[in-house]
Amino acid sequence: LLDRVGPRLGPFEQNRELVGVLEQDPDPVAEQIGVLAGPQGNANPHDLMFKNASLNGIGVGSRVLLELLHALTEADAKATGTPMWDDWRARLVADLVHRTQLVLAGETVPLPGGPGADLPPAIVKLAERGQLAVISEGTSEHSRITVVAPDQPGLLWRSAGVLALHRLGVRAATATSIGPTAVTVFDVEPTYFSEVDPARIQDDMRRAIEGGLDVAQKLARREATAATRKSIALPPATVLLPGGASDLATVLEVRAHDRPGLLFTVTRVLAAEGLDVRSARVETLGAEVVDAFYVTDRAGRPLSAERAETVRHAVEEALRGSAPRI
Repeated sequence: LLDRVGPRLGPFEQNRELVGVLEQDPDPVAEQIGVLAGPQGNANPHDLMFKNASLNGIGVGSRVLLELLHALTEADAKATGTPMWDDWRARLVADLVHRTQLVLAGETVPLPGGPGADLPPAIVKLAERGQLAVISEGTSEHSRITVVAPDQPGLLWRSAGVLALHRLGVRAATATSIGPTAVTVFDVEPTYFSEVDPARIQDDMRRAIEGGLDVAQKLARREATAATRKSIALPPATVLLPGGASDLATVLEVRAHDRPGLLFTVTRVLAAEGLDVRSARVETLGAEVVDAFYVTDRAGRPLSAERAETVRHAVEEALRGSAPRI
């Protein structure tokens, strides 16, 4: 059919091979790019980037093919429905395409999460000072909160807990370090008509870090109050270990009913297990969430299969022990 219809569309012979690649089997590459725009949206752009650029045969061997795959991904997501293609997914895919272009050009691409990678210069300067700071940017519907603080065990779960106390739903989170200072970027959405107040968040963050605010206790009281209302049980959370998702970290995928403090619960368990969270991706699908956590041991290495299973079980038990109700 391609040979019969192609010539009628204009200059065809010089593009026969390119069109044939897309027509015969676009999935091996398009799915890797498209997974960022799909339901999970949990793929690590750095891992996918090198897979895309190194595939033989139908791999991304040219900028033209890469651009076509970019357009194909966007068109496919939009055809599925508006929720499948928003500004967040568009930025993820565009970043992946840009990084793949750099690889194709033979340029060096910094690892995500490296010191100062993808951070505004102003944030880097704050981190170099080593003092606590909370920066908010965005609109009332979608905000980005950056927490800069001296790195210490438990900082991520305390930060997530403070945001939960302020009724801010975390959509995504990425953690990195610049020297002895941790920089965590949260994409958040206000819930229950709450407002983003950086000054109050910073004050509560300072109290939580210094031990003056028991985040876990306050969240437990809120959950206990909610539990007294007439409700029905929801399906239990599940935690998976998708193999091959990353060569640089162990990936835990959490599927659960959305609720305040979910990121707090998971990251608190991961901290108790002595793990570092390299990055986290939180995706809400209606009332359900699919979260992916890229974790390493303290030496920065992926976990062994046995250790990963132990962590998976611990996270699942923690989530099921505080299962939400509606």
